[in-house]
Amino acid sequence: MSRWLGVLLLALVLLGGADTWLRSHRATRRIGDGRLRALVDSERQVETDRVRAVHLRVPGNKGEWHYERRGDTWRFPAYFNAYIHGDRMNSFLDVILGASGTRATDGADDHDELGVADHQGLHVMLHGGGSGAVGGEALADIRLGRGIPGPVGEESYARLAGDDLVLHLHANPIRLLGGAMPPLLDPHLLPRDVKRRTITRARVTSGEGSYLLRRVLAPMPEDAPPIPLDERDRYSWVLERESRIDTCDDTSIYAWMSWVRSVRFERLVDPRDDGYGLGTAGELELTDEEDTHDRLRLGRNAGDQADAGAGLYVGNEVADLVTVMPAGRAQWLLPPARLLLEPLPDPSPFESIP
Repeated sequence: MSRWLGVLLLALVLLGGADTWLRSHRATRRIGDGRLRALVDSERQVETDRVRAVHLRVPGNKGEWHYERRGDTWRFPAYFNAYIHGDRMNSFLDVILGASGTRATDGADDHDELGVADHQGLHVMLHGGGSGAVGGEALADIRLGRGIPGPVGEESYARLAGDDLVLHLHANPIRLLGGAMPPLLDPHLLPRDVKRRTITRARVTSGEGSYLLRRVLAPMPEDAPPIPLDERDRYSWVLERESRIDTCDDTSIYAWMSWVRSVRFERLVDPRDDGYGLGTAGELELTDEEDTHDRLRLGRNAGDQADAGAGLYVGNEVADLVTVMPAGRAQWLLPPARLLLEPLPDPSPFESIP
């Protein structure tokens, strides 16, 4: 009898020890799960400035896009070297390279559920010096999984390729890429990634003739502050044509220049083709404070000559882009002189340009 009591006591001691160990293990696991871990270890020294190429891929032939950093700009070589929104690309890189999260799982069996299996999610491959998705130094290979709701915004799962550990990130980097396909393309005729200072001169040449717009110091009233804070108080614009010099209407000239900076194209075409007739329909040359030039040249109809709705070829010579945009939009790159000398009608024509 005493022997059985001893066995029973030993079993109780073992069960108690096992329970204590299990509770301790679970507590340690909870502490481990709550600890923030970097997605890309800082010891690898992968910083945004080191990244020279980004390759994005959605498995299953759903999309594959390769971007390259060229100087201060980001380009998309597969679409006639299109410019992309470099600020958003850099923000995307900052987020994923600086991301940290808590452990979601370290079991490969859970990858499917979290959207980070090799056949799922978004694959992000970062490369350093050299060109091409393979030619450059491999810096990081990341799997971004499905988004999940969080207390202050959408969160997501992510892991490094070849690593079973999945982190729960308190951000969703994919959102920074937007919903367009391909992601991040910049549709502006004057790419936003090309830095420019304030425009000081513009020469317009069209079938109606040529004129020069020039910024000049404005005469100051006697009671004006010594250094006006607003550019429109410091400067005026004049329009020179033939032997005449006229003063522009401030509202009209600034409205037009603001529109020129924001005008968008519909699509790109191969800039190496010389059959667009660029310059035959007119030209706009812009010069900024640092004597940087943008030369925009208008060409022939993009479709049949009789099809006015096909659009017009418009080239940005400096950016090495040839675009197509509606003729009704392109014509405002070469406005009639009178439009800039008089107050704009209400509503402004720049509010209804197609």
